Amino acid sequence: MTATTLTSSAPAAVPAGDLAFAPLLRRAAALADAGDRDGLIALAETRLAAEPGDTAALVAMAYAAFAADQIVLCLDALQQAHEHAPDSALIADSLAILYALAGEVPEATFYAKLAVANGFTPAIPGLRPAAWPDFPAAFAAVDEHPFLMRGLTALGNGETAMALRLLDAQAAFSPNHGETQRALADALLAAGKPRAAADILSRFAANGTADAWDMARLARCLTAIGDFETARSILAEARDDGDPAAAAEIAAAGLFAIALSPEGARLPPQPSLPARPLVAAATAPLPDQPRIGILATALDGERDSEAVALLAAGLQQQGAEVVVFGAGTLAAPHNRLFRGRVRTLIDAAGFDGETLAHTVKGEALDLLVDAGGVLAPLHLATLARHPAPRVAGWLNLPFAAGIGGLDRSLGAAPPAAGLIVREGRAPQVAVTNETPLIGADLWPGQLHEDFLAAVAAILAAVPDARLLLRDREMSHPDTVAGLIERCTRHGFVDRIEIVDGDDLSFAAGLDLLLAPFAALGGHDVVNAAAVATPSVALAGRAPWRRQGALALSALGLDARIAETPEDYVASAVALLSDRAAARAATAAAAAAAPAFDAAAFAAAFVGAFRS
Repeated sequence: MTATTLTSSAPAAVPAGDLAFAPLLRRAAALADAGDRDGLIALAETRLAAEPGDTAALVAMAYAAFAADQIVLCLDALQQAHEHAPDSALIADSLAILYALAGEVPEATFYAKLAVANGFTPAIPGLRPAAWPDFPAAFAAVDEHPFLMRGLTALGNGETAMALRLLDAQAAFSPNHGETQRALADALLAAGKPRAAADILSRFAANGTADAWDMARLARCLTAIGDFETARSILAEARDDGDPAAAAEIAAAGLFAIALSPEGARLPPQPSLPARPLVAAATAPLPDQPRIGILATALDGERDSEAVALLAAGLQQQGAEVVVFGAGTLAAPHNRLFRGRVRTLIDAAGFDGETLAHTVKGEALDLLVDAGGVLAPLHLATLARHPAPRVAGWLNLPFAAGIGGLDRSLGAAPPAAGLIVREGRAPQVAVTNETPLIGADLWPGQLHEDFLAAVAAILAAVPDARLLLRDREMSHPDTVAGLIERCTRHGFVDRIEIVDGDDLSFAAGLDLLLAPFAALGGHDVVNAAAVATPSVALAGRAPWRRQGALALSALGLDARIAETPEDYVASAVALLSDRAAARAATAAAAAAAPAFDAAAFAAAFVGAFRS
């Protein structure tokens, strides 16, 4: 008789350093596996409220962040947990997985070894959600800086929010990787966060590793936040670097600095970007049914995208063929406004100026229109090659002398319809603000002293009014400190608020929009008209000091254009004296304006090239 001995292997034990966490983490993993992220967060927050800094709760928060693809938050939570429990095998192994996913081999290896030293057993993966890979699988699939590569692709496709999230993640894992930091600065700049971008680029300048591209971008950021003297100095360094490949970047930054500099300030030298024509300038009139291209690879947000989409639709209604040179395909989320309006979209993401110029030339256009201006160095490099028989600057001030390849600058002499088109208007809303609210939607660099003096005079004349500023990095501690000092000097520091929100909702909440004295366009004025909010603007001498005034003129509201700062104050006070009447007149003007009629706008736009 043969005896058979039955043996069973006992389940792997949880290491001693993780025994205290295991019960809560099993519950957390179960919630994550069930897709109950809200329940998972509630579990962690309840524990943290009772025991701030609780290690198991921090790990649970890391699980919630991982489930939402918030890698930076996941890393931060695990690093905090590791500080509290350095002997935890689970936390060390989880950090090893994250670093492997980020392509950081040395750190991944370090934490994997630490996990083993802390007693790693096969029971550890059971304390994590099923969506987490194990370390061997993550390490086997290591790719160098994967979030950087994905982030650069997203940035090239115009998917700014996605790019920012990916590049922020890579920067968290690779804080000393120059390419990652530069890409993150570009994404921050594209997302309208110049101060955050400047913080990164300043480090390259400080340690002597900045090239001409870095310095040109830094100068643009410093201009946007109002540090004009430093921007001018940095621009001089960029020019002295002499890198011809950075010429368009330097020219764009120089034009931006000139456009936003205060009245009377010492300006940087006029940028020069000579023309090298690919196509001779036309001598014949524009054909009746022209073939028109629009450069739109780098736009200043959704309002520019909307304007391009509606111009394309309106031109096509007029019988024109339209080709848009954009970033990504029509299926890309950021191109949603082009769908149904743009028939031909060429994905120029990743092109350089030369490639884009030859691509434009190959389309045999009758007219090329630029929608990027000084915010799109790639466009300026393309325009310098004059790749079509007629080349015109449209949005964002592409008209300064020294930029070759432009036959016409609509920013300096716009068509009767103005420069901006919007999809529609909101119904007129009754004035509901008990306190008169005036506001400005601008960068910190547009808060010039003469503008603040005008604001102070308006507030003095309307004692119960308050000033709202949309938060375009206005709430950054350095900006707040500067605002407090300057507004105290002007006597209205206790009457200013910084508010969050998109541009339309911000404008809708105002009784009066104050257009800045220097601007790249009149988007803020047209946005305000779309929600029947009155505006006042100053007609300056230079084109970039007339953008708000040009927008008001196109809306048929010339009476609200001021010739002097004193007139600006008087006009604002008059509009605030009868807010209901001012809002009604704004709504009536908007109802008749081509800015809210794509077909009428396009007809006037093409007419400008035939007059």
